[in-house]
Amino acid sequence: MVMVLNALSIQAPEAPEFRTNRFTQKNVFNAKTEQVRMAEVIARRGMTLEQLAGLLETYPVKAEVYHGGDLTLDQFRNIVVKNLQEGGNFVLVNYLRKAIAQKTGGHISPLAAYNQEADRFLILDVSRYKYPPVWVKAEELWQAMATKDSESKKTRGFVLVSRR
Repeated sequence: MVMVLNALSIQAPEAPEFRTNRFTQKNVFNAKTEQVRMAEVIARRGMTLEQLAGLLETYPVKAEVYHGGDLTLDQFRNIVVKNLQEGGNFVLVNYLRKAIAQKTGGHISPLAAYNQEADRFLILDVSRYKYPPVWVKAEELWQAMATKDSESKKTRGFVLVSRR
């Protein structure tokens, strides 16, 4: 969420540690976001796709939710590739790490690119200290998003984000 808001050049609060205005994991939360999902709850339990979209829409952005279990592989690929080709649009994926041979559970990170020849998406993992950017086969990512989120009981998926 922070990466996408910064990339969209949304007016950010002051970040004294960077001596500039930019979103950080601390200042992205405010009174509006706390009404959607409290920061301390997110830190402990994460968030659903709908909560992610709700948090994003407290800023001047549009967030469109897609659940992995509602789409075929071709639909997923077509929607995301089209979005990545349009300037000012971003994709945040919610997937099960174990399904792509990583450790731990559900995770949210932005997609950066698609390689048609290899049929792979580039995930820019937000946990860079632990997971570098990784190219994932489209089918593996689609399957990782078709897993159930334990809180919502819906499948994971992705959120398309753009300026409102």
